[in-house]
Amino acid sequence: MVELWLKYGKTEIFVDVPSDMQYFVAEPSKSVELENVEADLESALVGLGCEEFERLIRSSKKISLVVDTQLPAESFLSVYKKLIEYVVQHKSSEASFSVLLSPWRYRGIGIEDFMNIENIVDVKINSIVVDRYSESSEWALDETSGLQVHQEYLSSDLKIVLLPTEYHGAYGLLDYRHTIVMGMAYVKSRPKRVKSIESLWEVANNIKPDLTIQTVHSDKKGLVKIFAGQPEQVATSASSLAHDTLTAKLKNKTDIVIVSPGGTPYDSTLMNALQTLGNVEHAVKNDGILILASECTNGLGGPEFTAELGRYALEKDDYRPSSIINHESMLINKFRLLSRKYKIALVSTLPKAYVERLLGAKAFDTLSDALSYALRIKGKECSISLIPDAARISVSLEGEGNKSQDEDSNNPQKG
Repeated sequence: MVELWLKYGKTEIFVDVPSDMQYFVAEPSKSVELENVEADLESALVGLGCEEFERLIRSSKKISLVVDTQLPAESFLSVYKKLIEYVVQHKSSEASFSVLLSPWRYRGIGIEDFMNIENIVDVKINSIVVDRYSESSEWALDETSGLQVHQEYLSSDLKIVLLPTEYHGAYGLLDYRHTIVMGMAYVKSRPKRVKSIESLWEVANNIKPDLTIQTVHSDKKGLVKIFAGQPEQVATSASSLAHDTLTAKLKNKTDIVIVSPGGTPYDSTLMNALQTLGNVEHAVKNDGILILASECTNGLGGPEFTAELGRYALEKDDYRPSSIINHESMLINKFRLLSRKYKIALVSTLPKAYVERLLGAKAFDTLSDALSYALRIKGKECSISLIPDAARISVSLEGEGNKSQDEDSNNPQKG
């Protein structure tokens, strides 16, 4: 037997693969990571035109910095702190400056790392955690899009967005549009005649940022590059590099795929774990088996997700997402579509009967039990792949995507 380990919560979980079986480990090629965050941020702003950016800051009376908090890693936090210092240094003494923290993806997990900004600068900064589930006076209607938008953001005359360029299982590579639409807005009813975030964005003129800063990080969370400038240009450049940096290649689809979202916070709830599935869907053969190892120590993932999951349990194949910006329903619908193509098994601390009733998926306490189940169905001649850190990467077959990459990490291995 070959003992293989995957991240699971704050620890790790292992599985024994028979030594006579070939298996594949799908990981992106190694990236060159930056060591000097301050120098690279300065370089990105020079490319933007530092003088122009400084002029914008000095001439603005109300500045909002929206921060997507989905990557509470030191490499991203360093950029975040340096950017705050830069704005504070160049804004007028009369200008107000708000930092709007958007925990839309992981429901506040890791948010405390972004809250402690008093030690960064001496200037008073209005730090707000935006709760898109709260219907309060903080929200105002944007009539062009039909969205309720956070008032602090909507009323600012300089809107800046900072986010890491990460993969998401329902939306693909994320950019500034997801940060704003998913983090700074919500919808009471269906948005006006739109079928995607892209088409919604075409009519959401009032909520577009003036400047976007997107970072790209390796699968190990080290900083690779910073992009700054006009939102559309930044999104294109950052997405291209993120695709190359965070895509793992397999030669062929496999019968059994064992997946770890990457430990905490990516597997702390069932909702978080389901964000992984779309990233690895191309690795599994039709009628194959995907085993998702997700600890789920914090349960299902909030009252909105629990309610949506209950609706899915009742409707099953008739289930449809209520809105393109209903994060919870988009994730469940992705699960519904993928479960038609192959079996999905969950290894977690959730009660097995609960998982099987709500999701209709097989549930196991250990990875070994789940693999034994899969091998009984597929046989000892089947192919197996392991995908660690799957919440942040995407898996594709060689020959697909923008560029192929080194095959070193995708060569078959034997115990």
